[in-house]
Amino acid sequence: MKTIRKLILSVAVITFLGSLAVLFKILVFDPYVSRKNQNYVKDIYYNEEKSIEDFFQTPKERFKPLIEINNDIKGWIHINNTVIDYPVLQDSNLESRNNFYLRHDYQKNYSRHGSIFIDSFYDFEKSPQNIILHGHHMRDGTMFANLLKFSDLDFYKSTPIITFDSIYEFANFKIISIFKTNTKPEQGEIFNYLISCFSGKESFLNYVYNVKVRSLIDIPVDIKDDDQLITLSTCSYEFDDFRTVIVARKIRDSEDISVDTQSAKVSENPLMPDCWYKRYGGSAPTYSNFRKAYEDGEISWYSGDFLD
Repeated sequence: MKTIRKLILSVAVITFLGSLAVLFKILVFDPYVSRKNQNYVKDIYYNEEKSIEDFFQTPKERFKPLIEINNDIKGWIHINNTVIDYPVLQDSNLESRNNFYLRHDYQKNYSRHGSIFIDSFYDFEKSPQNIILHGHHMRDGTMFANLLKFSDLDFYKSTPIITFDSIYEFANFKIISIFKTNTKPEQGEIFNYLISCFSGKESFLNYVYNVKVRSLIDIPVDIKDDDQLITLSTCSYEFDDFRTVIVARKIRDSEDISVDTQSAKVSENPLMPDCWYKRYGGSAPTYSNFRKAYEDGEISWYSGDFLD
């Protein structure tokens, strides 16, 4: 009997120590390795020893040292007041269908943190009208975890611009929508926000209309039908497999980079998934499509010639 108790105690101790080791790896060692690797690539990208002439590099010249590390690197994303300052990758092996960089870093080493990556379902070289970026919401606050801060009006006001420099161009984007959405049918109708290319301007404007009616913040940034968008997506834990999504549009040539953030306000009744109303109460607002809303005078953000 004493031998059995000793055996049980030994198993319990081993299990406890094993659990501690796993927790240490997840909470301490893995984040340390990820930060070390990210700092290394940042030192390459933001080489402070560059001469003044280097600030006039073309995108191709700027990204050359990174492409030499991994030619899947397609750009760099930076958002002020966050830790988001990472290389952006797109898997060249289309058969992996977005899975590879979920769990691999920019050096193609396995990593729980993964990478920030572009949807692999389209050809980035053809400049899609909506560039979709994915990133993990890590519990240590890295990768795309800071996207959840944008649900707060004051934080949005402090940070209305996203910088996404690609191997083809340097660009800034003005945020136009911040929303929560579901990915499971039992939580309500699924809104497909993962659309990169559109059949025409009405298709594009319907997409913008749908992200605008869902936005947690009413943002005073105008949209034209030939604008390019960037969409950032990460996991959100309000419900199982929820997403927090930010959509921004590229700043046009000769356009002022400033945003009238003082006119931004919390949306009175943004469209949320059905599960949201079941838990928190309230009811969904009525909405239709861009054409009807435009004809009814409900659209204030469009500055094109849709009906001309």
